[in-house]
Amino acid sequence: MEYTQAFIISSISSISTVSILVFVGYLLRSWIIERLKASIKHEYDLKMLEVERQREIRLKGAIVSDLLAEWIRKNGKLDYHELNRLSFQAFIWLPKNLAEKLSSSLSHQPGSQDLRDLIKEIRTYLQEEDDGFKAKDVIVFNEPDIKGTPNSSHIYSDAVTKPKPTR
Repeated sequence: MEYTQAFIISSISSISTVSILVFVGYLLRSWIIERLKASIKHEYDLKMLEVERQREIRLKGAIVSDLLAEWIRKNGKLDYHELNRLSFQAFIWLPKNLAEKLSSSLSHQPGSQDLRDLIKEIRTYLQEEDDGFKAKDVIVFNEPDIKGTPNSSHIYSDAVTKPKPTR
């Protein structure tokens, strides 16, 4: 009888110990799974933020590049409505110092920045760092003259670039 009681007590304590260990294991497993899910979600959210940031940089860069490309157009083909639309868009998001520099350049103010310097500064602002890219490395093409008869669909381009500044 004494052995039976001892056996029953040891069996109950083993069963309770095993069930407690199983329960703790289940809790740890659930906690680890939830931590992994949260970690993966966090990484995904960071990637999405970076994708959105890159998209915004491209959109803002496109506004400035379209504005400056339209602004240097030759042969009386300037679209002033488009110039105004693009400049207004750029002035809305550019910080004060860059907006003032852009304004000076567009209005041909004495001492205003060269187009290449302005592009480099806006590039640095958008990327939030100066990666060492030099303003003189920005290529600007001269607008080609159209050669041929008015009925011809063939356009000939000399595509000559303006010389890089020596600075």
